[in-house]
Amino acid sequence: MGKIAIVLLSGKENQARAMAGLHVAKRIYDARKENQIDDVEVFLFTDGLRNVGEPESELNHLVNELIEAGIVVGGCSNQLNSWNLADEAKAAGVHAEFARDAFSRYAREGYTVMTF
Repeated sequence: MGKIAIVLLSGKENQARAMAGLHVAKRIYDARKENQIDDVEVFLFTDGLRNVGEPESELNHLVNELIEAGIVVGGCSNQLNSWNLADEAKAAGVHAEFARDAFSRYAREGYTVMTF
């Protein structure tokens, strides 16, 4: 069985790309059993993480849908703290983690990583 991590680097300045990544994550998650996928995870980084500070944005709504569906959504703890978004992320259900630790975990645990 496989594992997929989608790293969202894009934000509102490239909204089509960001939305594509979030939609792909949801579609893979929805078809995970028939496609033999054990885990789907999303990690918000750089501009992809700034969406947390815009609760009414369409991108943030999609992130919330992923979390409600049961997909683990993480975000870079350094960036969250630097941009004063840690409280918003926690309230939204985004798990703060050092990017270096998340990316190292993906390598150790055999995730296929896709970036958008």
